[in-house]
This record gives sequence, structure tokens and C-alpha cells, in this order.
Amino acid sequence: MKFDRIEKCADCGGTGAEKGSKIETCSVCKGRGTVLTQRQTLLGMMQSEQTCQACRGTGKSIKNPCKNCRGSGYVKLTKTLEVAIPAGIDDGQRIVLRGQGNTGRNGGAPGDLLIEVRVRPHDLFERRGSNLFCEIPIAFTDAALGAEIEVPTMTGKTKFQIPEGTQSGTEFTIKGQGMPSVSSKRKGDLIFSVAVEVPKGLSSQQKKILSDFAKSCGDGNNQKKSSFFKKFLKK
Repeated sequence: MKFDRIEKCADCGGTGAEKGSKIETCSVCKGRGTVLTQRQTLLGMMQSEQTCQACRGTGKSIKNPCKNCRGSGYVKLTKTLEVAIPAGIDDGQRIVLRGQGNTGRNGGAPGDLLIEVRVRPHDLFERRGSNLFCEIPIAFTDAALGAEIEVPTMTGKTKFQIPEGTQSGTEFTIKGQGMPSVSSKRKGDLIFSVAVEVPKGLSSQQKKILSDFAKSCGDGNNQKKSSFFKKFLKK
């Protein structure tokens, strides 16, 4: 990744002065970097300490400022770093690289570089914490009779047995196939729901077979439907 960082000017070594030029003590603050100011108030004479405007708090006076940094002693440079992204990091989480921030002023320690990670959405999976969620379409016959289906995971595919009579929207869990945790070795789960796909464009023969099938079932195989209409008739 590329980022901008403030560092000491390489031309002047952070002094702010041209090489070979003399750095003098500020004549205004006498090298202290601050000046005392006095003002008259209703309570009497008040005294306060402020940053010296002549030297901007450095206590030094530069007659010939460095052309590269314009006398500040610091420059902004574009840096490139290779950053390791830990497994399981989530959207909005931060990575802190100690000492990779701006150079400290007046001999202070360098700051840190804070990287906020943005994770692109996945085509199949929705992430909620360490768990992954997805929806898998299955055939009407697979839902009715039960079937072994292929379930996509982050590492490939796995087999899963769907029981007979599975209803659309039913959720199943595969343990340990979710996202890894950044702070531990534990993995979340993969939770998928099935969407039963009702066939379209049936032929006359297929329609007759399904019609005969429905008649043979009666209401005994449609408990939710029967229960719904019983509640409706009571009203």
C-alpha cells in the first residue's frame, strides 16, 4: 500500500537551514520558544505564556532556510509498505503499525500508521461476525424426497444430506466452515437456507402426474395449509 508520511528533510537533516549556514538563537524569545505577554484587566495585570511567533516555538532563527523543506525541517514523502492482512479481519477493523507514522517533532518518537480495512462483499456469502450465510436453490423433488446436495464453502464444496419434506427457508448449519477469528484459532459456522424452486413450463403429461399426485396426498401431507384454513373457518 502507498501512503504519505512526514519525515525529516534529508537535505538539511531536520534543521531547516541550508547546509553550511548558521542557525542562531531567536532574538525574540531568547531560545525559549515561548514569550510572556501582559495585559491589564479589571483584576489587575495578567501574565500569560504563548508560543513565540518569530520562531514558531523552535527557539531558533534561520537566516538561510532550506530550499527543499522551506525551513520547516520536514517534508511529506510517499511511502510504500507491504502489509500483512490477518485471516478473519472484518470490514471496518484497523491494523496498527507501530512507528510507521509521521516523524516526531523536536526529537519526539514517530507516530503510528492506522490502516482501516474495507472488505468487498462476496457474491454468495453474507458475513455476520464469524458466521457465513448463504441461500441455496434446490429442486422441488429434492425437497420432497430428500437429496444429497453440494454446498459451497470458502475452501471449495462439501456434500450435505437434505432430509425429505424440507420446506423452503429451512436453515442448516455446517460447523467450522465460517470465517476464522482474528484473536483466536476458532472458526465460525456456515449457515445456509434452502429455497425450493417450483418448476415452470410443465408439459401436459407432467401436469397430469402432479395433479394425480396432489389428489393422492389429500390434506394429510399439507399440515400447514390445513391448519391455516381451520383457523380461518373458526373466524
